[in-house]
Amino acid sequence: MGSQIVAIFCVCDDILKGLHHHKDSQCKMSDAEVMTASIVAAAFFGGNMERARTFLKEQGYIPSMLDTSRFNRRQHRIAELFLTVFNLLAVDWKEVSTW
Repeated sequence: MGSQIVAIFCVCDDILKGLHHHKDSQCKMSDAEVMTASIVAAAFFGGNMERARTFLKEQGYIPSMLDTSRFNRRQHRIAELFLTVFNLLAVDWKEVSTW
């Protein structure tokens, strides 16, 4: 699971860099980390955000994890960014998997 978490973060971070998305300098967590935590929750914890947040913080993947309320607000703030990233991944996946 560890290598998958790192891969998820790398993909999110690379896509955001490719989109020239800039991190707010005051944020403790990057948008790529917020996206990673959300995807990890969906993939490994049945959508349970609290378990994913706790796991990622305790295991040292995201040591600067936000509290539940602040994390939830950040998720909502980057909702459009999530859609953009998933659309880009869908287009790439379609191109790769076409026979």
